[in-house]
Amino acid sequence: MDKITLSKMEFEGHTGCLDFEKVDGQKFIVSLDIFLDRIKGCYSDELADTVDYAMIYEEVKKIVTEDKGNLIECLAQKVADGVLKTDGRILKVIVNISKPEAPVKGIFETMAVTIERRRKEFVVLSLGSNLGDREANILAAEQALKELSGTEDFRYASIYETEPVGLEDQPYFLNTCVGFYTDIDPFELLDKIHVIENDLMRKREVHWGPRTIDIDIIFYGDEVIMKPELTVPHPRWYLRSFVTVPLRDIKDVDIEHPDDKEVSLYRKR
Repeated sequence: MDKITLSKMEFEGHTGCLDFEKVDGQKFIVSLDIFLDRIKGCYSDELADTVDYAMIYEEVKKIVTEDKGNLIECLAQKVADGVLKTDGRILKVIVNISKPEAPVKGIFETMAVTIERRRKEFVVLSLGSNLGDREANILAAEQALKELSGTEDFRYASIYETEPVGLEDQPYFLNTCVGFYTDIDPFELLDKIHVIENDLMRKREVHWGPRTIDIDIIFYGDEVIMKPELTVPHPRWYLRSFVTVPLRDIKDVDIEHPDDKEVSLYRKR
């Protein structure tokens, strides 16, 4: 990715926990590292083929000068959200906000917070269970996913009962899909999914074997990832009716569906 830096922009703001900070205000210094896929303007030399620095500056100025919150951590999040919304070509932003006049006793140069945020992408996951209380396992996994920091606007599918695929001599599955927006990196999301699976006693002893919970990343926005640990879109999603049928219930997912006749309805929502 290419990077554009806006460094040490100074604004008068009122973010702080103490009353006098909100009344009197103080100096805030904001720096941005803005990441884009290869900047077309490098070749065209056209202003339209890069981001508008002036628009970004004005957006940051508006957020910082109008904020009346308590924490610069929260202010940094607002700035990141604002910058990402200014231009759809921005993939990631690193925001550093420093408060050189912070009301802290002692000698220091500045107090600062740095956060890194990606553009939020719509993610679709497939969930399945065929051991223990299958429905409870799925609901617990959904709740754990919803509670992840950096996820929003959850969409749920109905739960369906399906025949096992790959290894037929095992109990029937319950399957569903969920969709949500997130700025969690795909590989970080995979790590968090593994933690949820482990918490729900997932055992990886037999390939395609029985499991208390199985969570797969089907789509991560429009990204194409081909790594040993993660392939997105999921390479066999369109061959699996236990994925394609619940996908019909997820708003804004438009796909071509194969023959789904082997799936029996198990409507829970």
